[in-house]
Amino acid sequence: MVPSALRRLPARPLLRRALSALTRVDPAAVLTDADVERFSKDGAIVLRGVFQPWVEHLRAGAELNLANPGPLCDEHAAAQGTSGRFHDDQFLWRRHELFKEFVLHSGAGALAAKAMGSQTAHIFYDQLFVKEPGTPSPTPWHNDTSYWHTRGSQICSIWIALDPVPRERGLSYVKGSHRWGLVHRITNFSGGDHSGKNTYSDVDPAQLPPVPDVDAGVASGAYELLGWDMQPGDLLLFYSAMMHGAPGNPPNSPHRRRGYATRWCGDDVTFDNRPGTMHTGWKRAGFDNGLAAGAPIACELHPNCAATA
Repeated sequence: MVPSALRRLPARPLLRRALSALTRVDPAAVLTDADVERFSKDGAIVLRGVFQPWVEHLRAGAELNLANPGPLCDEHAAAQGTSGRFHDDQFLWRRHELFKEFVLHSGAGALAAKAMGSQTAHIFYDQLFVKEPGTPSPTPWHNDTSYWHTRGSQICSIWIALDPVPRERGLSYVKGSHRWGLVHRITNFSGGDHSGKNTYSDVDPAQLPPVPDVDAGVASGAYELLGWDMQPGDLLLFYSAMMHGAPGNPPNSPHRRRGYATRWCGDDVTFDNRPGTMHTGWKRAGFDNGLAAGAPIACELHPNCAATA
């Protein structure tokens, strides 16, 4: 049976026309100087309703991807042997026309560039997260910098809510943690050091510090958490070095939590060919950027999407 969301998705020849009718986001209209200042200081902010016109299209794309996952898809709840479904997939924009249109033409790149004070915003990758009702698997505390083969400070994500997400079930951020300069031991969402799709085993974990005990830090008052109630189309904008995590869905919850994230690299970002990053799994799946160590991140796999028109 075809999900109703997919029945509403236009046929491929009409899809680009339908998406091109959506208004491209103007960063100057949705991101104030005060927002940029707060983003720089705190490391994470929320913007309301920016991509609300895209929500139904992105929901349809999410259902398509759930039914046809890509080579980097991990099903974390299944790997942990827990109930529900925690779906996590990457590089949707390289496989689905809908997500390609969003990455290249929604204005998300221009928004990321303005927020970071960068002339460029290279798409690093995009990612879909789905926690179905009754999925207790948490998103463990981590920062994205520790997983990524990048160097530089101008690296951020735009995470778009596709369902209502109350603060207590959503992502929380340790305020100001983007300034820690932390590269920590990998915490795999599937519960082990690595999975069949994303491997990190080519580095000695003892060479890196563990993830800080965020819960203890919050309890002692050492850390302050940022978090927000979200509605479909709201977005979280956060630096890759921000420590963040989220709980699972309670067993009695009837609600889904679908989130679509795009990851952006600015002017100062270079390729870091260090061991123990997602680059190992990406190469195995056919997503090798072909860059030399220390090269600017700009390449065919990571094009600049900062143009506003």
